[in-house]
Amino acid sequence: MIGIVFKKEMLSHLLSQRFAACTILAVVLIIANGVLTSQTYVHKKASYLKQRAIEDNKLHEVTYYSALGSDWLTSPNDSKPKAAPRALRLPRPLAVFAQGAERQLGQAVKVLLFEVPYQAEEVSPFQSSNPYLAIFAFFDIVYIFQLVLGLLAILIASEAISGEKEDGTLRLMLTTNASRAQVLTGKVFAGLTTLAIPTTLGFILLTILLLGSENIEVGIGEWVRLGLLFALSLLYLLVFYLIGLAISCATHRSATSLIYALFTWALLAIGLPNGISALLNEQANMGEKHAEAHHKAAQVWKAFDREVADLARAHGQTRYFPVDMVKQLPPTRERGTISSFGGTGTYSIRDGQTPSIYLSNVADSPALATFQDIVRIGERLRLKYAQSAWNEKAPLLEGFPRRIHRWNDRLQRLLPAGAYAQAASLLAGTSRREYYAFIDQVRAYRGQIIAFLEERDAFGAREWFNDDEGWRADLRDLPRFQERSWTVAESLYHAWPALTSLLLYAAVLFVFANRLFARYDAM
Repeated sequence: MIGIVFKKEMLSHLLSQRFAACTILAVVLIIANGVLTSQTYVHKKASYLKQRAIEDNKLHEVTYYSALGSDWLTSPNDSKPKAAPRALRLPRPLAVFAQGAERQLGQAVKVLLFEVPYQAEEVSPFQSSNPYLAIFAFFDIVYIFQLVLGLLAILIASEAISGEKEDGTLRLMLTTNASRAQVLTGKVFAGLTTLAIPTTLGFILLTILLLGSENIEVGIGEWVRLGLLFALSLLYLLVFYLIGLAISCATHRSATSLIYALFTWALLAIGLPNGISALLNEQANMGEKHAEAHHKAAQVWKAFDREVADLARAHGQTRYFPVDMVKQLPPTRERGTISSFGGTGTYSIRDGQTPSIYLSNVADSPALATFQDIVRIGERLRLKYAQSAWNEKAPLLEGFPRRIHRWNDRLQRLLPAGAYAQAASLLAGTSRREYYAFIDQVRAYRGQIIAFLEERDAFGAREWFNDDEGWRADLRDLPRFQERSWTVAESLYHAWPALTSLLLYAAVLFVFANRLFARYDAM
């Protein structure tokens, strides 16, 4: 009997105007969005590969260690390329399906010795040349499914019971040997199969667009994630279908069911998720928090200035860096004489503490060793104060946004649309949580660079500030950053709370609809 109900419901859904209208709208939106998001991915991947090549060759140009603290390389030929390493985050191909936080987050993190990294910068932002097509950059297939197919699910279910009662077919169906549970189960299977058609079509279209993109690398892991995203989308649509079915079992007129269904859809798919996001916006008041954080950091660096000034005075000098102790030879035809230093005693809101010292044509003298000892102590002190400054800034610049994001996640999981979007971004590798894990990896990489320099006593070496012949720093063995993306199992583990929420919704709603239908008056 379930099969008979299934066939009848399938035919009714497929021939309905609602199914045709929502499917056509979803396909049009998916194609338009897919074209733009695939272009965005191609652009990001090209920018990533270009920057990757720059990073691979960059350290061959750095000839003195302190350039890693200031990001600008000073040399006798007056060229100033960016010297500090950049930790790069590989663009996620499945952002075509679920953008998550990928659109707002950058790809590269500048790794400076005296600044704790906490945010990424965009390597080369993508802007569509078509202003009309650019409108579609603000949503993805998950958002389309949330709204358009979620609406379709709740609409076709809203008159599954009340509509048949008005037509008189429900009473006739219940006079057969079919139980009410069988009738309801057949309707659920038919509704889910109907919703699987536009879902499958959307995934096929986006997969074709993705595979046709340049520099695309889709491995087994991505295919597994894609399958999980497909199953997740069906689970979300099933939840909305069951919501509509429960509404239909609680009313006796299809018009009443339709009104309640539209209100419920607007509330659960649009109103509450966006309301929570607006209320818990991690960027709210960040301008004030940035100002407060940098004020606190500036106080820490003032204490550093006093300590290194005392250090210089203890050695009979008036300032730090005490470059007057270093004797420099006159310039030659091959090499000019440069005395460049700065950043000490200055805290920039934009750049933080970025000291620079470079001396060329350095002559051997008794005071040179003393100068190196002073610099060794001073720069190690700077490392210590850099961590102290970050400890002052972290609660405001990082702790506050992450705390707000955690609360947003918890509240969004209480809603079907929020749980779906959260799980989709985690499975696609575009979640803010995985981005935070990337930032933590960059910090660990900075620790590796510091350990590398400590092993070579770089802070007190002549190569810290000088690259004369025979004194050039060798950075060929400097550790290179390698991002470790989450495995499918790790992504699934982090997505499990949101998945559990959707599964509980489906189970509770099915039982609730069964209870309502068991007491439903078909007369």
